Amino acid sequence: MFYFEKRQQTPGYLKALIPIISLLLGLFIGALAILITGINPLLVYKGLFLNAFGSWYAFSETLVAAVPLILITSGLIVVFRMNVWNIGAYGQYIMGAIFSSYFALFASNGLSKPVMLTVMVIASMVGGAIWALIPTLLKIFWEVNEVITTLLLNYIALYILKFLMYGPWKNPSSYGFPLSKTFPDTAILPIIFKGTRLTIAIIFALLAVLVVWFLIKKSKFGYEVRVIGDNPLAARYAGISVNRNIIIGMAISGALAGLAGMTEVSGIVHYLQVKIGADYGYTSIIVAWIAYLDPLITVLASVLFGGLASGGYSIQITMRVSYGIVGLIESITLFSLVGAQIFLNYRIRWKNGSS
Repeated sequence: MFYFEKRQQTPGYLKALIPIISLLLGLFIGALAILITGINPLLVYKGLFLNAFGSWYAFSETLVAAVPLILITSGLIVVFRMNVWNIGAYGQYIMGAIFSSYFALFASNGLSKPVMLTVMVIASMVGGAIWALIPTLLKIFWEVNEVITTLLLNYIALYILKFLMYGPWKNPSSYGFPLSKTFPDTAILPIIFKGTRLTIAIIFALLAVLVVWFLIKKSKFGYEVRVIGDNPLAARYAGISVNRNIIIGMAISGALAGLAGMTEVSGIVHYLQVKIGADYGYTSIIVAWIAYLDPLITVLASVLFGGLASGGYSIQITMRVSYGIVGLIESITLFSLVGAQIFLNYRIRWKNGSS
C-alpha cells in the first residue's frame, strides 16, 4: 500500500520542476477546452506566443501587463511569508486608483508634472495601505479571519468605484459610460520607449522588487517575517512582535497594490473607470506561488503571466477564442501548484500490505 513519508529536505530539482509541470498541465487542459470548440489548440498557442513575445511591440505590451503583477506580487510575498493571507489585493488596487485619481481630477491646477505624479504615487500607496489595514486590525484585535475580510473588501472597493463612476465622478460627456474625465497631461506617467505604452511604472516595479528582496533577505524585519511564518508561537517566545510585523507587512502589501492601481489609471487608460485590470489582484496570487515567494523570480513569473494576458486579449480578437481560456489556464496552474505542495513536503512510499 502507498503511504506518505515526511521529507527532511525538499530537493532543489523538485522545486524547479513542479511549477513547470503545473503550467504545462494548465496549458494541456486549456488545449482540450480549445479543441472542444473546434479550433486547433496548436495554432491558438502559436498565436498567443507571437502576440506576447513575437515582436518588440508585443513584448512591450507583455511588460505593460507584467508591471501591475510585479508590484502586487512583491507586496503579497511579504505577508504570505508570514502565513497571512491577503486575498484583497484587487480591492487595494482599486483604492489606490481612486485615491490617486482624486488628485488628477480635482487637485491638478498649478501643480507641475513631477509634483503631481509624486502626490499621486503617495496617495495611491496610502489608499492601498489603509484598505489593507482594515482586515489587519480586525484580525489582530478580534481574530477575524483575514481571508474572508480581505476578499469581501474587494467587493466593497468595487462598489465604491461604481458609485463614483455612475455618480459624482462620472464624466458628463461620456455618453453614459461609467468613467471619469480624462486626466490632464501633468497626471499621466511618461512613456519610456516611443511607439509603446510602456511607462516609467516599470522602474517603480523593479524598485519594489529590490526593496522587498532587501527587506526579506537582509533586514531584521525580514528575519522576523521568516520566523513568524515558520512558527508564530516561537516568534512570540523569542520576543518578536508578531502583530507589529503583520501590520507593517500588510501596509507594505496594500501600498504596492495601490501603486499598481495608480500605474494603470495614470499610465495606461488615463482616466478612472469601472473596469481597471480586474484580474491582476487574483493572478498575482498565482504568480507569488509560481515564484515560491521569491521577489527576484517574481519578475520572470510576472512576465510569463503578463504574456499570457496580453496574448490572450489578442487571440480573442484575431482568432475568436474566448479570453476565458486564459483564466482556465491560470486556474488549473494554481490548482496544480497547491496540490503539488504535498510532493514538496512528502515522498510517496510503498509498504507491503502483508508485513
